[in-house]
Amino acid sequence: MRIVHLSDIHLSKSNFDEFKNTYCEALIRDLISFDKEKKIDIIVITGDLVDRGGHSLYSIDGFEDKSIYSNPYSIFEKIFINPIISALGFSKENFLFVPGNHDIDESEILLKEEYDLTKTLSIDNIDDHLKRNVNFKHSKRIKKFKEFEEEFHRGQSNYKYSSNQSVFCYNFENVNIGFILINDSWRCRSQKLDCDDKLMFGVNQFFNGLTTLREYDTKLNIALIHHPIDDLTEIREVQRCLNVSNIGFYLYGHYHSSDFKKHYQGSFDNCFGIRGRASLNKINEANSSYQPGYQIIDLDLQHKGKITGIHYRKYKYEFNYFVFDTDVCQTGIDKGPSDKGIELKSELQAKKYSLDKSQFKS
Repeated sequence: MRIVHLSDIHLSKSNFDEFKNTYCEALIRDLISFDKEKKIDIIVITGDLVDRGGHSLYSIDGFEDKSIYSNPYSIFEKIFINPIISALGFSKENFLFVPGNHDIDESEILLKEEYDLTKTLSIDNIDDHLKRNVNFKHSKRIKKFKEFEEEFHRGQSNYKYSSNQSVFCYNFENVNIGFILINDSWRCRSQKLDCDDKLMFGVNQFFNGLTTLREYDTKLNIALIHHPIDDLTEIREVQRCLNVSNIGFYLYGHYHSSDFKKHYQGSFDNCFGIRGRASLNKINEANSSYQPGYQIIDLDLQHKGKITGIHYRKYKYEFNYFVFDTDVCQTGIDKGPSDKGIELKSELQAKKYSLDKSQFKS
């Protein structure tokens, strides 16, 4: 099974011309080369599809009419998603995405109401708040994104949408793989208040997603989230969830550079996160650590369940093509300790294991 991990696109008026003229072709060319080698099954974007709510997209020639494009994400779909789907002959239902902090519409935030909510919202009551959030009472900032998500996946029996988390089940060679799509950005805003600390999102999104996936008898579950776990108020609760559940790993973004992290140790199997580069954002970025790129993750689900390789890709602005990302690991492909793969916590394998980041190639 092969998963493409994109993150932090930040599509906007400012990077559209470069994307249209050069980058889009380079990305599609690279994806096609990997798809020919081994079929791509799933493409995910872990947040920040657009920049600052996508308002600047209406300044692009041909997209000014809001009666046609009432939602900026419909513009994103036409500019970014559709060319990839068309070039690969890819199934739309296997294209997944979660919101990031730039996917909020800040014009929908009332600061007085926001201040009051920030003062009263706590780990103890956030779950009750999420249950009442079906009409986006305090999260209108994320409504356009979630409406786009709901419409994009409408009619899919294996995709369960909610205004909080959503889930998706993918069957690969008679093995059901679950994806939990976490909405950790519904409380985000750029303007900070004096009562701000870390980001609170509602850890029960994980548990509720896992409950839904039990209907599909999934053997491996993968979580998609935008922010690093360390940035969340409920870090302890998230750690516990990832330790005790059958989530094999999670994909995330936000910091625009790649990383492989094992976060947790204890009496339970470990869970780890794979952070992606910004996949577009500033195309001519000079700092090598933050230049655009993406990852391709290969899974072997027939032999205990393992990641057989993570292909790190980086965009070379000067030549308009992608190369192996040797900033992340020496060869640009991480095949785990002794090239034997990275075993996953799943129902596909019974034995305990321990992952240590020092074991991995650097």
